[in-house]
Amino acid sequence: MDLDMIPMTIESLALGLIPQPSVLSLRPSKALALPGEEDDDIYDRVLPIWIGPTEAAAIAAAIDHTRAERPLTHSTMAQVIRSMGGSVSRAVIDRVKGTTFYATVYLRCPNGMYTRVDARPSDAIALVIRADAPLFVSREVLEAAALPRSFKPGADRKIEMEEFHKFIEGVKPEDFVTEGN
Repeated sequence: MDLDMIPMTIESLALGLIPQPSVLSLRPSKALALPGEEDDDIYDRVLPIWIGPTEAAAIAAAIDHTRAERPLTHSTMAQVIRSMGGSVSRAVIDRVKGTTFYATVYLRCPNGMYTRVDARPSDAIALVIRADAPLFVSREVLEAAALPRSFKPGADRKIEMEEFHKFIEGVKPEDFVTEGN
Protein backbone atom coordinates (compact mmCIF):
# COMPACT_ATOMS: atom_id res chain seq x y z
CA MET A 1 0.00 0.00 0.00
CA ASP A 2 1.21 3.50 -0.85
CA LEU A 3 2.18 5.40 2.32
CA ASP A 4 0.54 8.56 0.97
CA MET A 5 -2.84 6.83 1.00
CA ILE A 6 -4.93 7.43 4.11
CA PRO A 7 -7.56 4.83 5.06
CA MET A 8 -11.01 6.42 5.32
CA THR A 9 -14.39 5.70 6.86
CA ILE A 10 -17.77 7.27 6.23
CA GLU A 11 -18.56 9.70 9.02
CA SER A 12 -21.96 10.83 7.77
CA LEU A 13 -24.24 10.95 4.78
CA ALA A 14 -26.72 13.82 4.64
CA LEU A 15 -29.37 13.17 2.04
CA GLY A 16 -30.44 16.34 0.26
CA LEU A 17 -33.89 16.82 -1.15
CA ILE A 18 -34.05 17.87 -4.79
CA PRO A 19 -32.72 20.40 -5.82
CA GLN A 20 -30.28 20.31 -2.89
CA PRO A 21 -27.27 18.00 -3.26
CA SER A 22 -26.35 15.43 -0.66
CA VAL A 23 -23.07 15.56 1.22
CA LEU A 24 -20.90 12.60 2.12
CA SER A 25 -18.39 13.21 4.91
CA LEU A 26 -15.33 10.98 5.10
CA ARG A 27 -12.84 10.90 7.94
CA PRO A 28 -9.44 9.28 8.23
CA SER A 29 -9.59 6.00 10.11
CA LYS A 30 -7.17 5.95 13.04
CA ALA A 31 -7.96 2.25 13.45
CA LEU A 32 -6.24 1.54 10.13
CA ALA A 33 -3.39 4.05 10.54
CA LEU A 34 0.19 2.90 10.43
CA PRO A 35 1.92 2.81 13.83
CA GLY A 36 3.01 6.30 14.86
CA GLU A 37 0.69 8.05 12.39
CA GLU A 38 -2.36 8.17 14.69
CA ASP A 39 -1.31 11.57 16.05
CA ASP A 40 -0.81 13.15 12.63
CA ASP A 41 -3.13 16.19 12.36
CA ILE A 42 -4.51 14.76 9.13
CA TYR A 43 -6.56 12.40 11.33
CA ASP A 44 -8.41 15.38 12.83
CA ARG A 45 -9.97 16.41 9.52
CA VAL A 46 -13.12 15.61 7.59
CA LEU A 47 -13.50 15.44 3.81
CA PRO A 48 -16.92 16.58 2.54
CA ILE A 49 -17.92 15.46 -0.95
CA TRP A 50 -21.08 16.80 -2.57
CA ILE A 51 -23.00 14.10 -4.47
CA GLY A 52 -26.33 13.75 -6.19
CA PRO A 53 -29.41 12.28 -4.50
CA THR A 54 -29.34 9.09 -6.58
CA GLU A 55 -25.71 8.45 -5.67
CA ALA A 56 -26.46 9.19 -2.00
CA ALA A 57 -29.36 6.73 -2.06
CA ALA A 58 -27.08 4.03 -3.55
CA ILE A 59 -24.49 4.58 -0.81
CA ALA A 60 -27.17 4.64 1.91
CA ALA A 61 -28.60 1.35 0.60
CA ALA A 62 -25.12 -0.21 0.72
CA ILE A 63 -24.47 1.05 4.26
CA ASP A 64 -27.83 -0.28 5.44
CA HIS A 65 -27.39 -3.58 3.53
CA THR A 66 -30.73 -2.93 1.84
CA ARG A 67 -31.57 -5.49 -0.81
CA ALA A 68 -33.68 -4.22 -3.65
CA GLU A 69 -36.14 -6.49 -5.44
CA ARG A 70 -33.88 -6.19 -8.46
CA PRO A 71 -30.14 -5.43 -8.14
CA LEU A 72 -28.97 -1.84 -8.32
CA THR A 73 -26.12 -0.91 -10.67
CA HIS A 74 -23.39 -1.13 -8.01
CA SER A 75 -24.66 -4.49 -6.79
CA THR A 76 -24.68 -5.75 -10.37
CA MET A 77 -21.12 -4.52 -10.91
CA ALA A 78 -19.89 -6.21 -7.72
CA GLN A 79 -21.60 -9.46 -8.76
CA VAL A 80 -20.11 -9.30 -12.29
CA ILE A 81 -16.61 -8.84 -10.85
CA ARG A 82 -17.10 -11.78 -8.44
CA SER A 83 -18.66 -14.05 -11.07
CA MET A 84 -15.65 -13.48 -13.32
CA GLY A 85 -13.36 -14.61 -10.50
CA GLY A 86 -12.10 -11.14 -9.58
CA SER A 87 -12.47 -8.94 -6.55
CA VAL A 88 -12.49 -5.28 -5.64
CA SER A 89 -9.16 -4.64 -3.95
CA ARG A 90 -9.73 -1.00 -2.93
CA ALA A 91 -10.85 2.42 -4.10
CA VAL A 92 -8.76 5.57 -3.85
CA ILE A 93 -9.96 9.15 -4.14
CA ASP A 94 -6.75 10.32 -5.71
CA ARG A 95 -7.36 13.68 -7.38
CA VAL A 96 -9.31 16.88 -6.90
CA LYS A 97 -9.66 19.71 -9.39
CA GLY A 98 -11.59 22.66 -8.02
CA THR A 99 -14.55 21.03 -6.33
CA THR A 100 -14.53 17.87 -8.46
CA PHE A 101 -13.06 14.70 -6.97
CA TYR A 102 -11.76 11.73 -8.97
CA ALA A 103 -11.34 8.12 -7.88
CA THR A 104 -9.73 4.92 -9.04
CA VAL A 105 -11.07 1.45 -8.29
CA TYR A 106 -8.45 -1.31 -8.12
CA LEU A 107 -9.60 -4.76 -9.21
CA ARG A 108 -7.83 -8.05 -8.65
CA CYS A 109 -8.17 -10.24 -11.71
CA PRO A 110 -8.53 -14.05 -11.58
CA ASN A 111 -4.91 -14.44 -12.77
CA GLY A 112 -3.66 -12.45 -9.74
CA MET A 113 -2.91 -9.33 -11.74
CA TYR A 114 -4.48 -5.97 -10.88
CA THR A 115 -6.19 -3.43 -13.07
CA ARG A 116 -7.46 0.08 -12.42
CA VAL A 117 -10.75 1.67 -13.41
CA ASP A 118 -11.52 5.41 -13.25
CA ALA A 119 -14.69 6.17 -11.30
CA ARG A 120 -16.65 8.92 -9.65
CA PRO A 121 -16.00 8.85 -5.89
CA SER A 122 -19.67 8.15 -5.18
CA ASP A 123 -19.65 5.10 -7.48
CA ALA A 124 -16.32 3.88 -6.06
CA ILE A 125 -17.66 4.20 -2.51
CA ALA A 126 -20.94 2.44 -3.33
CA LEU A 127 -18.91 -0.39 -4.89
CA VAL A 128 -16.32 -0.84 -2.10
CA ILE A 129 -19.05 -0.94 0.53
CA ARG A 130 -20.80 -3.76 -1.35
CA ALA A 131 -17.49 -5.56 -1.94
CA ASP A 132 -16.32 -5.08 1.66
CA ALA A 133 -13.13 -3.44 0.38
CA PRO A 134 -11.22 -0.50 1.86
CA LEU A 135 -11.48 3.14 0.83
CA PHE A 136 -8.45 5.44 0.75
CA VAL A 137 -7.82 9.10 0.00
CA SER A 138 -4.46 10.43 -1.10
CA ARG A 139 -2.72 12.65 1.45
CA GLU A 140 -2.50 15.31 -1.28
CA VAL A 141 -6.30 15.36 -1.68
CA LEU A 142 -6.82 15.52 2.10
CA GLU A 143 -4.37 18.39 2.44
CA ALA A 144 -6.08 20.27 -0.42
CA ALA A 145 -9.75 19.66 0.36
CA ALA A 146 -10.29 18.41 3.93
CA LEU A 147 -11.63 20.64 6.65
CA PRO A 148 -10.73 20.67 10.33
CA ARG A 149 -13.25 18.88 12.50
CA SER A 150 -15.56 21.49 13.99
CA PHE A 151 -16.04 19.56 17.23
CA LYS A 152 -13.54 17.47 19.08
CA PRO A 153 -14.64 15.99 22.39
CA GLY A 154 -12.50 17.57 25.11
CA ALA A 155 -11.00 20.23 22.82
CA ASP A 156 -12.44 23.10 24.88
CA ARG A 157 -11.05 21.61 28.09
CA LYS A 158 -7.63 21.12 26.48
CA ILE A 159 -7.50 24.76 25.35
CA GLU A 160 -8.64 25.90 28.79
CA MET A 161 -5.89 23.85 30.47
CA GLU A 162 -3.22 25.16 28.06
CA GLU A 163 -4.24 28.74 28.83
CA PHE A 164 -4.19 28.01 32.59
CA HIS A 165 -0.70 26.48 32.36
CA LYS A 166 0.57 29.54 30.42
CA PHE A 167 -0.88 31.78 33.13
CA ILE A 168 0.72 29.73 35.96
CA GLU A 169 4.10 29.69 34.23
CA GLY A 170 4.06 33.49 34.09
CA VAL A 171 3.03 34.08 37.73
CA LYS A 172 5.68 35.55 40.05
CA PRO A 173 5.48 35.93 43.87
CA GLU A 174 5.46 39.73 43.56
CA ASP A 175 2.17 39.43 41.61
CA PHE A 176 0.51 38.62 44.95
CA VAL A 177 1.90 41.63 46.84
CA THR A 178 -0.66 44.34 47.52
CA GLU A 179 0.05 47.93 48.47
CA GLY A 180 0.98 48.22 52.11
CA ASN A 181 1.95 44.51 52.49
